[in-house]
Amino acid sequence: METQRRFKSHPQSAPGDFYVVNDECINCGAPHAAAPELIGWATNVENLHCIWKKQPETPEELEQAFAAFNASCVACYRYAGNDPQIMSRIGLDYCDQAARSTKPQSLGVGVLMDNHPIPVLFTLSASQPSLLGSKLYRFIQTVLSFFKTQTK
Repeated sequence: METQRRFKSHPQSAPGDFYVVNDECINCGAPHAAAPELIGWATNVENLHCIWKKQPETPEELEQAFAAFNASCVACYRYAGNDPQIMSRIGLDYCDQAARSTKPQSLGVGVLMDNHPIPVLFTLSASQPSLLGSKLYRFIQTVLSFFKTQTK
């Protein structure tokens, strides 16, 4: 059973948890280079658009999927599953299931003060990088790697 997606995926994408948001691809080609067995181009379309032509099935393909997320220029790659290890590697900004839970979750921990329990609430939002921060980090890494190759 396929999990519910937060955004509409391109109709030619392979069914599964990994998808590309429809009409958001800028056809940069970077994810194709990172994961050529998994990422392809939609066919018979007016505007060139990337798709998942195959869902990752092996550990090696999963690594390629992570590389495709890292290479994406506009954050149109998404994960709709709920595997915590995959969500951790991709980052919660790209995970549909993490985005569904916007309220802090109480762990049932409390402190008694004047006989009134005060719940202690924990969230993961403060410990995760922001979407802008993730994109900025990737941009800086790309620029630095370019200069490293130029100085060799």
